[in-house]
Amino acid sequence: MMKRTGLLTALCLLLCVLALPGLCESQPLPVIQITFPDEAVLSVTDGVDAKVFIDRENAFDAKLYLSGGHMDVAEIALPQKSLRIENEITSFFLYNGGNDGMYTRLISQVCCDLIARCSLPVAVRKQEPVEVYLNGEYAGLYTRRESIWDAAARFEGLTDTASLSVADGSGTVIFGKAGFRDALRQLLTMDFSDAEACESAKTLFDTESFLNCLAINTCFGNSNFYGSYFFYQAEGGPWKCALGDFAYAFFSARDNSVGRIFSQQARQDLGRLAQALLSAPAFREAFLEKLGNVYRALPVPVMQAAVDAENERIAAALPSHMQRWAAAFSETLKNDFDYPAENAEDALLFQRYRVYRLRDKTLPQRPWYLYDSVQRELQVSDADMARFFGERPSLPEVPGDSWTEYRENHP
Repeated sequence: MMKRTGLLTALCLLLCVLALPGLCESQPLPVIQITFPDEAVLSVTDGVDAKVFIDRENAFDAKLYLSGGHMDVAEIALPQKSLRIENEITSFFLYNGGNDGMYTRLISQVCCDLIARCSLPVAVRKQEPVEVYLNGEYAGLYTRRESIWDAAARFEGLTDTASLSVADGSGTVIFGKAGFRDALRQLLTMDFSDAEACESAKTLFDTESFLNCLAINTCFGNSNFYGSYFFYQAEGGPWKCALGDFAYAFFSARDNSVGRIFSQQARQDLGRLAQALLSAPAFREAFLEKLGNVYRALPVPVMQAAVDAENERIAAALPSHMQRWAAAFSETLKNDFDYPAENAEDALLFQRYRVYRLRDKTLPQRPWYLYDSVQRELQVSDADMARFFGERPSLPEVPGDSWTEYRENHP
């Protein structure tokens, strides 16, 4: 007979799983229809006059742009282009999926769902899958997501973005005024093991928000170290951290997320800041506590349920999307990105394989590899690992079938 504590744990886990959005029922995706002059050429810099119609919302006039800046190589290469819509009242992006655009098409939304389940407060963009039509022609499945400055304003409870400044991880200004690069350089001169220096740093930088974001990206194995961090300043206060993109999250169960922080690839200023903080005992302790909280909040069944929910959410739209883009994806991505699908049927099956790979191969083994990465790279004792993370998980066996084998078994 199951003990009472075990039963309560199981019931709590079941409630967590059932609470994930979209799990219990599938709803049609919102449709966004955009019309603009046929002769207009879309660009990053020059907005085209457009009329935008969104399900359950009023139609409005806006400028339509190609999305530009802070794009990974896959996002740029995809023939389905990311878009930006903007007017005096609203702005949002229609995202093609970036690195995940040719794989699961759901990982960014899954990560946002999982962040909502964690106790760590993090500024992150709202997003949802939508279907888009451009001048009446089906343009496929996109992710509608807010700008990072709107996400920061919403997180801070601001009524507008007038007092905000936003920079990317390199310090480049993307909204508002400059200042983060100078703040970052000042921070790198400080000794974070010194209490007085830490007090002085608080006027420049919110270490709490940065460690929250660092913990989440570490848990998710997000290999896009620099592209996923943004920093914002509200009303002249300290710079705070926000999370941007998750297209490279959970790409491999074996991702050595902690090792990457201390690797040669992390020698830029932001990486050096992370290294300096984690080398100071107090911040190392705070990071381990935060990472342990995320780790314990997201057991494998909860992560798998989030994948199931988002996959069900987009399932009805996938056949039309693959019919629209499979040939173009194959033509432009086959060589440089090793994209194997050549037609809509193969593309749909490949997406299913990548979801299966994520759900049944990567996620079950991720806890073991994360636990191992943390203990090895930060030299954490067994006692402290048990204190922050609980018992060492087992490394489960997972299916070993490749895409080719999966394809042969799913004719």
